[in-house]
Amino acid sequence: MKSLKSIIYRGGIAKFQLPSSWIEEYEPTGGGTFYEDKPDAGTLRINVVEFDKPPDDPTDTAHDFLSQVVNANSVKNLRNGLAVSHLTERKMENEQKLLVYTWQIGVCITPAHFRLIIFTYTILAEHESNHDVKQEIAMLDRSILEGEYPATRGVLGKY
Repeated sequence: MKSLKSIIYRGGIAKFQLPSSWIEEYEPTGGGTFYEDKPDAGTLRINVVEFDKPPDDPTDTAHDFLSQVVNANSVKNLRNGLAVSHLTERKMENEQKLLVYTWQIGVCITPAHFRLIIFTYTILAEHESNHDVKQEIAMLDRSILEGEYPATRGVLGKY
């Protein structure tokens, strides 16, 4: 088993683990990219969006919020009031067939404020049946689902 490192994203609004050999790249105002420095390696990205709920919107849980953003049938409750949706899509980019795995974590920060944490992992579709890739996707699934996503307001600015 590979050794893992803790990723503390944007001051702690998302905490999860990745293989210690993976490279971390961060945009100054948001977004992160993680990958192993080898040919055809998959790429994990994280982005975070926060929403203020309109006063007349009855949504009051992360599950309700996430159900409005994605297909309601795909939303599951996690611990501590969090919710998750998972989706796999096939896409074409620059004439390459890709598989994109998406996890969306819904966080209720206050009854009027929600956070959406979006993880995407992209691989070449031809690697879909590769044993190592399957293990990597399973590791990412565990890491994301076991991650910490506190219900605290984010802080804007450069990191």
